[in-house]
Amino acid sequence: MALVGETIAEEALFSVHATGPSTRQRRTLKHGDSFAVLDSHGDMGAVADVADGLFHCDTRFLSRLELRLNGIGPLLLGSNVSDDNSTLNVDLTNPDILIGERLLCKKDTLHIVRTLFVWRGRFYQRLGVRNHGEEEINFELSCIFASDFADIFEVRGLERERHGTTSIGLKSPGKVVLRYAGLDDKIRQTSIGLDPDPTLLGLNVALYRLSLAPKARTSIFVEVCCDQPKETRPLAFFHAMFAAKRDLKHATYRAASVQTSNDIFNEVLCRSVADLYMLMTDTPEGPYPYAGIPWYSTTFGRDAASTSPRRPPTSLPMSTSTTAHSPPSAAGRGRVRGSPTWWTR
Repeated sequence: MALVGETIAEEALFSVHATGPSTRQRRTLKHGDSFAVLDSHGDMGAVADVADGLFHCDTRFLSRLELRLNGIGPLLLGSNVSDDNSTLNVDLTNPDILIGERLLCKKDTLHIVRTLFVWRGRFYQRLGVRNHGEEEINFELSCIFASDFADIFEVRGLERERHGTTSIGLKSPGKVVLRYAGLDDKIRQTSIGLDPDPTLLGLNVALYRLSLAPKARTSIFVEVCCDQPKETRPLAFFHAMFAAKRDLKHATYRAASVQTSNDIFNEVLCRSVADLYMLMTDTPEGPYPYAGIPWYSTTFGRDAASTSPRRPPTSLPMSTSTTAHSPPSAAGRGRVRGSPTWWTR
């Protein structure tokens, strides 16, 4: 790896090092029967004993997704969920990277932008990296991943006596598949695709060796597929992101808006409507406001019944659908309700 900068003992003395992940705020993304719980850095599972992950139909299909820069975690500049709850945007930078007293890369030289969203059973991530320095930089960017295929009950602390079997296979230089054969004789799998192909792809890590000229930039795309969504040909990142926003806009285009003279109250109203639409999930009986996120995502008749008459005026016929989509109906589909099907997995 080429060295950047000079050996300056004084700079090394006052350098800024990256520290291990402490308690980080959680961020939540949801679409349909899928939702992701991440930390403020955009990572999953970077902190022990937290219920991070990508969940689909009550199963955690991805328990770890952690970004490393030269083997250490980047520094957080800021992160926020978009106003419509569709994307998580994270800004990161590099700490001072040292070997002994040799400064390889000064802090704030690299800018890393993570854009993440969930749509139709898939989790999308874009890593945009730019060199703001005056010299060429050679560095390593790695993505660590894992899946335990834990049921939502197990994630919350319940212990199981028996488990199914897991396996990992490399399907191509840019794709790895994690499989779980459950005790119910069902196969669940997590497919992770990377574009472009990484320099090295292992069973739990993808490693990129990158070289960026001054002011140059590059992008890396990661797509995680839970089981097999209906689409045989998944959309590319930007096409999927625009389609997700278009679907959300179509769902809310007839929603009533309220404008007041108080900017703070206006923000509260907008956030409330955005949160409500994030919870809405299409069911055979109609749109239904799921509850429990980020602990779980499922139907609750009492919560939905109290939400419907108090909702903002919208075009969604929630009152009708919440009556038709009763908890017993949902329990028959094996949703989170203490169903015995969980114990057979």
